[in-house]
Amino acid sequence: MSLRQLVWTLVSSELDEKLDEHKLHGTFLRSFQRLSSSGRGTVAPPDELIVKHLQGLGRQRGHDRHVLRFQSLRSRLHHSAARPVLALLFHLRGGDRGVVEDVSRPTLKEVRGGWHLASLANQKEISEAKIVRDLLFALQGVSSDCFDSSCEVDPAVLLTRPAWLLCHRILGLAKLHLRLSTDAKEAMGHGLLHQALCEALRKQLQGYYEVLAQLMSCEGLSLRSLWARLLAPMTRLHFLSQLCEGSRGVFGGALSSMVFASGFSGDIVAQDLAKEILRSVVKPLWSMIRAWMTEGELQDPYGEFFVIADASVPLEDLWNRAYSLELEMVPSFISLELARKILLAGKSVNFIRLCCRRTWSPEPLGTSELLPEEEIGASFDLASRVERLSSKTNEHLVKLLMNHFSLGEHALALRRFLLLGQGDFVQSLMDALQEELDIDANKIHKHQLMGILEMALRQSNAQFCSVDVLGRLGIKLRSPERGERGWDVFLLDYSIDSPLHVVFTPNIMQKYDRAFSFLWKLRRVSHALAASWNQHMALQRHLCRDQRDSLDRLSLLETRQTLHRCTLLRHEMHHFVQNVQSYVLEVLDTSWAKLQQGWQKSSDLDEVISQHERYLAAVEEGAFLAKGSEAILSGVSALLSLVLEFCTLQEQACASCFEVAAVEEEESVEAVFQAVRGRPFARSLAECRASLDHLASTFQMKLQLFLRALEDQPERHSEFSVLSFLLCRLDFNTHYENRRSER
Repeated sequence: MSLRQLVWTLVSSELDEKLDEHKLHGTFLRSFQRLSSSGRGTVAPPDELIVKHLQGLGRQRGHDRHVLRFQSLRSRLHHSAARPVLALLFHLRGGDRGVVEDVSRPTLKEVRGGWHLASLANQKEISEAKIVRDLLFALQGVSSDCFDSSCEVDPAVLLTRPAWLLCHRILGLAKLHLRLSTDAKEAMGHGLLHQALCEALRKQLQGYYEVLAQLMSCEGLSLRSLWARLLAPMTRLHFLSQLCEGSRGVFGGALSSMVFASGFSGDIVAQDLAKEILRSVVKPLWSMIRAWMTEGELQDPYGEFFVIADASVPLEDLWNRAYSLELEMVPSFISLELARKILLAGKSVNFIRLCCRRTWSPEPLGTSELLPEEEIGASFDLASRVERLSSKTNEHLVKLLMNHFSLGEHALALRRFLLLGQGDFVQSLMDALQEELDIDANKIHKHQLMGILEMALRQSNAQFCSVDVLGRLGIKLRSPERGERGWDVFLLDYSIDSPLHVVFTPNIMQKYDRAFSFLWKLRRVSHALAASWNQHMALQRHLCRDQRDSLDRLSLLETRQTLHRCTLLRHEMHHFVQNVQSYVLEVLDTSWAKLQQGWQKSSDLDEVISQHERYLAAVEEGAFLAKGSEAILSGVSALLSLVLEFCTLQEQACASCFEVAAVEEEESVEAVFQAVRGRPFARSLAECRASLDHLASTFQMKLQLFLRALEDQPERHSEFSVLSFLLCRLDFNTHYENRRSER
């Protein structure tokens, strides 16, 4: 038996059966009010009033056993639960007259049971159909007799508890509708993706309105059936409400990521709804991607796209600095690799049009949606389309640079001239520049050297290079420091213009200059050793031809001793220079072959740049210019300076010998004897031999330090240069190691 039936039976049994039905019903309602009010209408707790009533009966009958029995029963009941029941029983007994407030107008919160619906103004019954109709109005945001515009029950309406509970739940759906309607109208000024989200919300609300229209056309609709039919719309609106709450303060690609993440739920309805909304939200994003990849344009008025542009960057730095990725705006369903390809495709389009000054119209990217039809977690069709379009655009750019702008030919020209790969040209240039560069650096002029450069080009196979390459070749001079000669400030220059500047940047050309300075000094030392050997051979042949007396043989002995020491030291120096030069050239040849292979496999401009940077890094490592090779470079430079000092010393000794030989040919023996005595010839050769001994000792000491530095270098896993190979070449027979052990 339900609570309503229990209370009705209790009221009917306690009251007179002949009582008017209308009054009986009113007493029944007041009893419900008293049961739910927990005695709030009494001026004293009901148990105290009952005790007073029983005490009065005890005085009349001469005993108080009724009071004791009531207190015993009350102690067995829970105090908070017993109070409303006692109040109800006391009210029905009629014992609360004069102490109970007027309860003829109960409110909504004072009745919580039964299915009876009534109007409190005149106690007229309200039909369930009217409540259903007013609820349907409230679900559309329209106020009615029973419910106001804020979706609350009118205080003048009395509802039973089950009816109130159902109305409260249905009105919760009405409140969700009001919030969603408000959010759907706040689209302007928040971004294109936010506007698309609001449009998707309005589309979902249209489906909600269609459900309400169908419900309003139904006849005999009860509260229970209304609630049952609203369960599905309520689930959808709850999901939409959570989506709106999560989208506050989020925009752009992050907004699409939030919508995408909301679909990863165990609820199939939520998955389908999230996929449908995401399909609408990403449409502006898809338009941005298409415009960027096909036209190179950023159609992003609200800053929502993950590709951003820096308008302050000059055109020369368009490829490296003008465009970048905003990682926070990359949607979670687009990988960083895919986002990089999207960025690269748009950069390639702009580079072709602005730097190469060529037109390029790639195929349209397509207009279908991003999401597949199967499930929200599947891979997007976007990846394959981006891959296809990006590959075509990047391939076109690489071919344009290689074929039309001759990138490979210019790289070869840098290899030939700035890295001294054209041997006959380098030899001819050094021979022609010998006198000009031997003077002080402040006294040489660029225009004088340009004529010598053109002559060296005509005398070598470099003359067969293209006119464009030869026209770019020039000379530049570093700002000289005190004591420097022309050799120290001389640099070959190669002019670079757009669009080749994207590969041969100013920073890259500075690295070429550093490599040229080292290689130029190495070739100069090798050239000086060759010249000293020629001078030595000329003097040797001259001495062997002449037949002199004993005094002449004394001078000849001094000369031969000096030249012998020169030969020993020159051979040791030549061994060092030749092996260092061979090592460096081998690194250059290997890295150049690797560059050619890499460029053949390059699919975009970034890979072309990366391959060239890797090649130049190998060149720096082979020329001891890389980071961490400072000790090696310092040791090589010191040894090369000693070789040049030796060449100067031998040149002076040979000049003295030739001068004496010339005097002997012209004068008699007595005149020669007097000339020799008058000249410090023997003394000068002795001083020369002492200088040679000191120079040899210094060279051997520096070479030992250099070998020790090679041994101390950490092992580098490089495919181009291994310093242990150089160490093995220099000390192939452990000569220096044995000498170091002896010391």
